[in-house]
Formats: sequence, C-alpha cells, structure tokens
Amino acid sequence: MAARTGRDNQRYNAVNQRLVAGCICHRPATKVRVEDSADADAFARAREDGVEVLMLNSKKGARVDGRDLIFPKGGWELDETASEAAARESMEEGGVAGTLSASEKTYEFVSRSRVKAGCAGDEAKCVAHVFTMEVKCEYETWPEEGERTRYWLSPDEAWRRCKHDWMRQALADHLADGFALEKKL
Repeated sequence: MAARTGRDNQRYNAVNQRLVAGCICHRPATKVRVEDSADADAFARAREDGVEVLMLNSKKGARVDGRDLIFPKGGWELDETASEAAARESMEEGGVAGTLSASEKTYEFVSRSRVKAGCAGDEAKCVAHVFTMEVKCEYETWPEEGERTRYWLSPDEAWRRCKHDWMRQALADHLADGFALEKKL
C-alpha cells in the first residue's frame, strides 16, 4: 500500500477550510509511568488502565522545546468517510490498524502551509476530525516508515511532547471520555 499524495481529492467545508482526519491510537501499556499532567484525573485513569499512546515524529523536524511529536492525521478525501480517512492515515503514517471509536471530536487550527499559500482568516484554518483507535495490529513495514518513527508513550509524556496545542486538547478530551471504548464503529 502506498501513501496517498496530493490535494486534488481533498475535502473542504463551505468556508474553504481543509478537512483532515486522524486518530489517537492506543494500546495496553507495557510500562506505566506516573507524572504530572493537565487533567490529572483523566491522565490518572489512563495510567491505572495501563494505556500507551502512539505518537510520530513530524516530517518538518524537531523543535527546541521537545514538543516535536504528532498523532497520525492527514487529508480527508472525497471518496471516504472521516473514520475511513482517520484509519487510512493511521496505517500510512504509523503502520497501525485497529478498532475506531464512534466518538468523533473536531478541532480547528491554523495551517502554516495554508498561510504560506496565501490563505487568510477562516481559509487559513483546517478542521480536524479526531477519533481514537484501539490498536490491534502494528505492521513491521508501512508506507511512511522511512519518514516516521513510532513512539509509544504514557498519556502524560504524549501530552508533554505534543507539537500542537490542538492535539494536546484532543488527547485530554478523549482521555476524559475514557477513549470512548464502549462505543465502537
């Protein structure tokens, strides 16, 4: 399977915001660390449940402050649902597959690439549709393995290492919902 590329088949909403989809992928922890976090109760439950979260390096490089990791996400294309796009991006970028939650949350963020392309105001924003995925399969090879490194982290460490504030909020929101594991697609 090759990663999809290009923006010819991308979805945009009525105000020309690019629509993207992604997942907060998780699995049972192999080792759990107790650390401080923003939402102490939600993060404590995740530690007690022994959850690890998948994060990936950004292709754009590391930051000095150590906040350099992202969750799998990318363009939601015209021939797929948001959940299909999220699952596809998780496979392409992170080499994982699993069970997606029915719980979908949306987040707006300013896209630096859209600003560089001359977009302003609402058109400079993207809308991310974020699901959780209980990982069932971790592939040895995947489309972006040469560009991405997988990091399985405690929720606390993932929160600290998130490159983007909106991803940090998505993690906290999905943790507060207990990853919505009772409602599967």
